Amino acid sequence: MSRRPVTAAEDREWEYVIVGAGSAGAVTAARLAARDSGDVLLIEAGEDQPRPRDRAHPLADAGRLVLAGHNWDYRANLRTSDRLEELVRGGGPAAPETAAAGAAGGRAAARALRERFPYQLGKVVGGGSAVNGAIALRGLPRDFAAWEAAGNPDWSWEQVLPFYKDIENDADHPGPLHGDSGPLPIRRTPRDRVHPLDAAFWEECNRQGVGDLLDLNDGREAGVGPIPGNAVDGERVDASTAFLAGVRALPTFHLRTGVRVTRVLFDRNRAVGVEAETDGGLTTIRARHVVLSAGAVGTPVILQRSGVGPAGLLGALGIPTVADLPGVGRDLVDHPSVVIWSRPADGVCTPGLPWRQVAARMSSGHDDEVDIQVGLLNNVESHTIPGFVDRLGWPLVVGISVMLMRPRSRGRVFLDTADPYAAPVIELGIGTDPEDVERLCHGVRRAWSFLRSPGLSSRLVKTQFWSDRMVANDGVLRSGVRHIMNPGWHASGSCRMGPETDPWAVADQEGRVYGTENLRIADASLFPTIPSAPTNLTTLMLAEKLARSTKE
Repeated sequence: MSRRPVTAAEDREWEYVIVGAGSAGAVTAARLAARDSGDVLLIEAGEDQPRPRDRAHPLADAGRLVLAGHNWDYRANLRTSDRLEELVRGGGPAAPETAAAGAAGGRAAARALRERFPYQLGKVVGGGSAVNGAIALRGLPRDFAAWEAAGNPDWSWEQVLPFYKDIENDADHPGPLHGDSGPLPIRRTPRDRVHPLDAAFWEECNRQGVGDLLDLNDGREAGVGPIPGNAVDGERVDASTAFLAGVRALPTFHLRTGVRVTRVLFDRNRAVGVEAETDGGLTTIRARHVVLSAGAVGTPVILQRSGVGPAGLLGALGIPTVADLPGVGRDLVDHPSVVIWSRPADGVCTPGLPWRQVAARMSSGHDDEVDIQVGLLNNVESHTIPGFVDRLGWPLVVGISVMLMRPRSRGRVFLDTADPYAAPVIELGIGTDPEDVERLCHGVRRAWSFLRSPGLSSRLVKTQFWSDRMVANDGVLRSGVRHIMNPGWHASGSCRMGPETDPWAVADQEGRVYGTENLRIADASLFPTIPSAPTNLTTLMLAEKLARSTKE
């Protein structure tokens, strides 16, 4: 591999190098640069956003997911395989699971799709917050009780609430539960202005016993209400826009884009900088402190390539071990969901209108737990749906989404080669715990009851794939859910924080990586369990809280 000469800007030692300019990296860099703790270098593999940013730019449109042009083009196995075990046993890189010889072509194709699922994560300044649906939902108190029970006493609901408040400017709910001066605007659509389909969904929730919850961020679990979002007049306000705008001109802040960090460099176990790929070669960037904010896929892969991870895997790859941490890359988790797509009647939907306005948290009916989040995906242009094959000629579609809030299934992410240019192996493991499948089956039945209600069914003319007979048949329903469930692009948990006595903990509750010095993590890979909501707002909160505790 080639190593190019360093530039003048690189031939120095930075106080902080922050790897990844996504949600967590943007907050971390902004806070450290603003407190004048020394020069901060924020490194991003993707591009910067245009400034000023035209309202027509895809990154400005809160009404669409951006799944091309600003993303890591990852492929994931939705389940798991034996690749890691084969590798550690010395069998070399194992081939992905394939269909047995002679299997039907349709079955082989379905398996191939599960193993090569497009898993596009943000690769741009702003990261996932620049390409997601701009949903700003907090985790619930029970989520942080679980973090606390996992050996992280500083992460109770009472202790994280002030940091949720610090980052937000919630114009809808002034009072002790919300902030009014943070950089991130939080807005909701009033009930009298929601789309007729969303209004019908809301009314049916009420009819089925789901009460109103006008503030889904107040810590209560069950209820239906308007979705809080970080968008203003349809424009997405991502982490770059909210947090970096005020520090870009500071002499302590420096941003380099188009640079992919391959590994952390160590002097024994002390981080002294990073190796990075740029201009077709590898270069060294020196720093007194390194913060990894590359996300739940990127951070564990960088650690493994640096010699921080499971010693068995590192040995199989020929990577010298700096710190034997078997939890690196383990317990990757995402929210599994099932979306039922329908064709709206002519004139019901309009391209460009808000696509997420109302959500409900409720029990699936599996037991009494509040375990699913249900909502409509409205006014959706079919060509924007990942993997959607529009054979029926539906230009606009409506989906009802059932998301499992607290999945038990776990996956993993790991390297199968030491090649710094190779893509990671991502195994999401969704649906590998039977209870997750059963809860989603109950959730699909609940969602189907909404679709069949007069207020919705009168506005929809056809539903793809599902029918009354399929939903009523336990075996068919279970098979359908297993084959159709998708991840939510909410990757987390792959380098969880916890006490040093936890054999799977990678970092302490301040993000300091065990067995190393001057190396921290600040991103969703630290989550001990996944929050009961989309993860972006909690990632921003975590970075805000950790930045306060980061010392020189």
